[in-house]
Amino acid sequence: MSKDVRKKLLFVLLAIAVMLVIGFVPAETEAMSRTAWQYLCIFGLMLVLLITAALPDWATCLAVLALLVVFKIGTVSEVMSQFGSSTVWLVIGIFTLSIGLNNSGFLKRIALWIVTKFPGTYRGQVTAMFVSGLITAPLIPSSLAKTGVLSPLTAQVSEASGIEPSSKPALGIWTACFMPTYYFGCAFMSGSAYVALMIGFMGGMEFTWGSWFSALWPWLVVSIVLTYLFCSVICKPKQTTATFSTEFIKEQYKALGPMSKKEKQGIVILLVCLILWLTQSVHKIDAGMVALLGSAAMAFCGLITTPDLCAKGQWNLIIFIGALLGFSSFMSSTGASTWIAGLLGPIISPIISSPYIFVPCLCIITFLLRHVIVSQLCCLAIMLAIFGPLLPDAGISMFVLVLVEYMSGMIWNTAYMNPVNVAAIKMAGGKYVTFEDSRKTNFLYMACCLIGFTLSVPVWQALGLC
Repeated sequence: MSKDVRKKLLFVLLAIAVMLVIGFVPAETEAMSRTAWQYLCIFGLMLVLLITAALPDWATCLAVLALLVVFKIGTVSEVMSQFGSSTVWLVIGIFTLSIGLNNSGFLKRIALWIVTKFPGTYRGQVTAMFVSGLITAPLIPSSLAKTGVLSPLTAQVSEASGIEPSSKPALGIWTACFMPTYYFGCAFMSGSAYVALMIGFMGGMEFTWGSWFSALWPWLVVSIVLTYLFCSVICKPKQTTATFSTEFIKEQYKALGPMSKKEKQGIVILLVCLILWLTQSVHKIDAGMVALLGSAAMAFCGLITTPDLCAKGQWNLIIFIGALLGFSSFMSSTGASTWIAGLLGPIISPIISSPYIFVPCLCIITFLLRHVIVSQLCCLAIMLAIFGPLLPDAGISMFVLVLVEYMSGMIWNTAYMNPVNVAAIKMAGGKYVTFEDSRKTNFLYMACCLIGFTLSVPVWQALGLC
C-alpha cells in the first residue's frame, strides 16, 4: 500500500469516526432530533472528505446522498430531486453550448479583428486585449475557452515587442486579457457557467439576464476601472515610447480567410440564444431550456459531436453540483438550520447587523478560509451552514451570501486554491508570466471583490436584495 493510499484511508476513517460521533453520541433534545444529528454527522463526514481530498468531490457528494437514504433522512427520489432542477439543466446547457461555440472558431476571429484595430503601443495593446475580453465576456459561457483563445496572443505580443519575461509590462498585457475573459463574464448569465452554479445555491431565487446584470454592474464597473489602471499605469514600461509589433496578429487574422460556414452557424445560434435570454421576462422560457435548444441546434450543424459531449461535458462538476444541492435542501427540513442559527446567532449577529459590515467581512473571511480549505464549493457549504439560517432575520438575501462568498473564493494566492486558474495561466505559455507573477493579479482581483461588492450594497438595497 503506497503512502498516498494510506493517507487517504486514514482520512476516510477519520471522516467515518466524525460521522459516528456526531450522529450517535449527542442526546436528542427539543431542538435536535436524532434525524437532525444524523444529518449533521453526514455533513461532518462530507467536510472532512472534501477538505482532505480523500475522495474526488463528485464521489464524496454521491456517497453523501446515499447516506441520506441509508439513515432514512430522505427517499431516493427526494435526495436525487435536484438533478431534475432548472439549475442543473442550465449548467448542462451552458457547458454543452460552450463546446459548440468553441468548436465554431468565431471567437478567435472576433478577438484577432479587435486587436488589429489598436495602435502598436503598450497602452494600445493593453486596451486591445482588454476590449477583446470585454466584448467576448458575455458571449461565451466558458471562461477557459475565452482565456484559451486570447492568452497565447499575450505571449506573442510580449515576444515580438522584446518585453522581458516576468516583467511588469508582460504582466500588464496578460492581466488585460485574463481578468475580462476569466472573471468579467460572471456579470452576465450568458458569460460564465459559474453563474448557473451560484444561482442554484440561492434558495430558489430566480433571475433573468437583465436582473442578474442589474445586480452585478457595480462590481463590474469597479473591476474594469481597477484592472485597466493596474495594467496601463502600474505595469507600464519605463520607456513609454517603446514600439509593440502587431504585424504577426494581422497576419494571423488574414490567414483565417473568409468566415467559414461553421463560424456563421455559431454566431447565428449564439445571437438567437442571447436574444431569448435578454427577453426572458417577456416569453418566460427558462434560461436552461434556451441553452439546451441552442446545444441541439449546434449538434444539428455538426458543431457538437457525441465524443465532444462525452469528453468536454464537465460531467464530474455537474454531478457535484446536483448532489451538493440535493444535500443542502435537507438542512431546513431536518431542523439543523434552526439549531445552527440559535447556536451561532449571538456570536455572529454583529457581523450581519448591516450589509455594509457583512459584505466586506465575508470577503475577508473567505480569503482567509481558502488558504486552508482546498475545495471552493466546500468553503461555500460551510458559509451556507454558518450564515444561511441567520440571514432572513437580518434582511439579507441568499444572493448576497452566495455571490460574495463564491466570487471571493475564486482567488489563487497558492496553486492548490484554484487549479483551474493555474491551467488558465499556463495557456499563455508560462514564459512571460509565471504563476508567481500572476499572484500580483490575484491581489488585484481580491481588491475588485472587496471594493466592488461593498460599493454594490446600495444597489442591492434598491433591488431588495439586502
